[in-house]
Amino acid sequence: MLTAFLMIVCQPEAIGRVGKALADTEGVAEVYTTTGSADFVAVVRVPDLDGLATLVTERIAALPGIVRTDTHLAIRSYGRTDERAAFDIGVD
Repeated sequence: MLTAFLMIVCQPEAIGRVGKALADTEGVAEVYTTTGSADFVAVVRVPDLDGLATLVTERIAALPGIVRTDTHLAIRSYGRTDERAAFDIGVD
């Protein structure tokens, strides 16, 4: 399973509509409105690179009101949950 972060810019008048459409798109796990150069950050989870390419180019970038996307593929996670799991060998 691949995780990617999409920075999405859209037309200002489309923000409400685009947010709902993103949240309803299969493969999109989370959607956040943001400050800064992007209007949204979407966390996507797909099985492979082909799935990511299809999701971004054919489904997300094609949504009415989206101006630009910038995709960042996650390589490694450093969350606390992952750290605990790495040291949990199942011995009580």
